[in-house]
Amino acid sequence: MSTRVASESVVWVVDYDIPVTKDRFRFYRGLSRLKKELGLFGEMSSMSVLITRDHELAYRVYQLASAYTDRVHLYEAKEVTSQRGAHV
Repeated sequence: MSTRVASESVVWVVDYDIPVTKDRFRFYRGLSRLKKELGLFGEMSSMSVLITRDHELAYRVYQLASAYTDRVHLYEAKEVTSQRGAHV
């Protein structure tokens, strides 16, 4: 039986839950500065999850979020894509 998996690649997932306080606004200002420092433009994965292939970015966002909440996680994951290109 052949596999439908065409390729696997490592991605970094950071999830965080920052309460709606002044700290949340400080976090997003810090995130904006970090993105500018690293030359990143555009949208993040979502408001509370970052998925990236860039380990430095993931770790820096993890460190930044850790300054504002204990509810932050950093995962190393494998992104699996089918032969048709759809994520599974």
